[in-house]
Amino acid sequence: MSNDMETLLTKATTTIYSNVEQVEPYASESTIFIVMALLLVVARVIVLKSLLALGRSSYAETYRITKRPLITDSQLERESVWKFGYIYDTIAVFVCYYYLNIFHSLPFWNWNGILWQIIFHATLVEFIYYWWHRALHFQWLYKKFHQYHHKSINTEPTTALSFEIFERVSYTVLFAISPICTDFIGQQSYLTFFLYFIWFDIMNEGGHINFEVAPNWYFQTPLKYIFYTPTFHSVHHTKFKKNYSLFMPWTDMVFGTATHTHEIPEEILPTRVAKSRDFVLLVHPAGLSSALYSKKIHPWFFAIPNPIHKYQKKIWMWLYYPYLLLASVYWNLTQKNGFHAEEDFTFSNIATKTPETSNGPLKNYYDGGTWVIRNYGVQYLLPSFKKLIQNRIEEAVLDAVKQNIRVVILGNFNKAEWMNHGGTDIVEKHKDKLKGTYISHGDTLSAAVVYNYTMQLKQQNYWNKSVFVTGATSKIGRAVCLSLANQGIRVVMLTQCKERFDEIAAEAGENSKNLVFASNLSQGKSCDLWLTGKMIPSGSELLNAIPADSTVVNFAVPDPLTVRLLKSRPDILHLDSGLLAYDTKAMSPKFTWLLPDGIIYACLGGGIVHSVLGYQKHEVGPVVISEMDKYWKAALQLGFSIPAPSSFYTPIIMPAPKNI
Repeated sequence: MSNDMETLLTKATTTIYSNVEQVEPYASESTIFIVMALLLVVARVIVLKSLLALGRSSYAETYRITKRPLITDSQLERESVWKFGYIYDTIAVFVCYYYLNIFHSLPFWNWNGILWQIIFHATLVEFIYYWWHRALHFQWLYKKFHQYHHKSINTEPTTALSFEIFERVSYTVLFAISPICTDFIGQQSYLTFFLYFIWFDIMNEGGHINFEVAPNWYFQTPLKYIFYTPTFHSVHHTKFKKNYSLFMPWTDMVFGTATHTHEIPEEILPTRVAKSRDFVLLVHPAGLSSALYSKKIHPWFFAIPNPIHKYQKKIWMWLYYPYLLLASVYWNLTQKNGFHAEEDFTFSNIATKTPETSNGPLKNYYDGGTWVIRNYGVQYLLPSFKKLIQNRIEEAVLDAVKQNIRVVILGNFNKAEWMNHGGTDIVEKHKDKLKGTYISHGDTLSAAVVYNYTMQLKQQNYWNKSVFVTGATSKIGRAVCLSLANQGIRVVMLTQCKERFDEIAAEAGENSKNLVFASNLSQGKSCDLWLTGKMIPSGSELLNAIPADSTVVNFAVPDPLTVRLLKSRPDILHLDSGLLAYDTKAMSPKFTWLLPDGIIYACLGGGIVHSVLGYQKHEVGPVVISEMDKYWKAALQLGFSIPAPSSFYTPIIMPAPKNI
């Protein structure tokens, strides 16, 4: 091509481009930075929530490094400050951009930014953090600031963000060193800035996850000296004066405060061998909010916060029903097992002495857990689901045998008469396979709780005539009626089966004169105490039959009466029973079956008593009346008690007795 032609083309091209209107970028630099900063906040929350879900999984519970003290609601509330730390960091990012003129004109990606941020972190940040952290362990600074963080010994990912405000702001400043220095030398980029924060959160929150994520070979290599693991940091939360470093143990090694895995006490060493549990509570999701809490039925990001009972009656909860239906269908179609392990927790023996009824000395701690059958309560009432649910219950029991679990406690409808006759069918069918695993329906203690609460109310003059009982022929109802009759109390038993009544009356022997057959509610008009132990009769039919100024004690689930109905009958004293109170420092299950914290169904408490006392027998079928007092006394000695008076699980102040 000639020079003249090249010149001509150059001029033409220049003319064309000079006439093309300049196109403005889609967004300004500040807009891009704002979007990046907001996306970073979202990503950090996702990382935290994901690590929380992992840290609370059944796998994590099994391989927990530090299990005690138990994680309580006070710890969860204390650690809820994590969101403020993210706010401080976000404010700092915008201050740097708008007021300090940092992080301007960044490219999207720069490989060197990764390298330089690691260099600045490994040197400046780790060194300064180590000495600041050690300073925070000096007595005055510790009590003033750092003690807030160290109240959490059994840590969670949120523990990593749980600090008093001054200390948390100091960390925002300290941790900004690496990205700011990288920007000063011109090596920062949007993506490397973003990735540094995410890496930092994974290391920080993952270090507090309290179960070992690193494989065993990791501890046999020099890698353990480069990056810490949850086990390394757990030492700091149990020993306090060791392992001060942030993520890289070199500072502890140089300054003589390192404790590596070969020096860590055996009780907090990472292990890949699951410890056998002493007991499991076999339940089913109890209502919408309970089902939503169950991690295997929903993704973590749809979780309803604990305590569940605070949310179960919220109108907005109805929005979850379509989702829950789809999730349930999915899990039932895609999962082999018809049950799942929901959580592990520990029962701490706070008894001052070993109960006389125990088989040998007690341990200080008993490891238990909650397993959930993937069927809702309403499905247990449908004949079409009976066989499926029976198989799932038996499958769970046999899995417990494989895991050497001592006691399987049948909760909710898993012990219903129509399902397996209170566990009797399971024992008869699988007695050769059960070996050292025992089945417990826990109703012996339930009956003892209802009976003793009833007698306590009598002593306090809240009733003094006779007792009307619905659900009188059930396991608990029968045991309570016989126990009251043995005390010379007139008991009117509502049942449509005269033959069943006659059997119970025959058991009472000479005290059968205290038992009265009733086929309708009107026969309770002379009774001033009504024990409701069955869902039916219910509602207005039941309420209208209760005499004026009566006391109603309910142990049925669900309660046949409602708060709304009882508003029309202020003369009635309504009380909950069949419950036990426990010290949340001794036991802290999170799957609370819609009950307030510190309250457990007495049948589940009965199974725990069965396990702790080492009873080498099954507790199935009818309640053995002679065993009730033994379970009752043992429960009291183990720290259980009758809860403070409540109605529909809401604490109440008892009125003055009407019958003085």
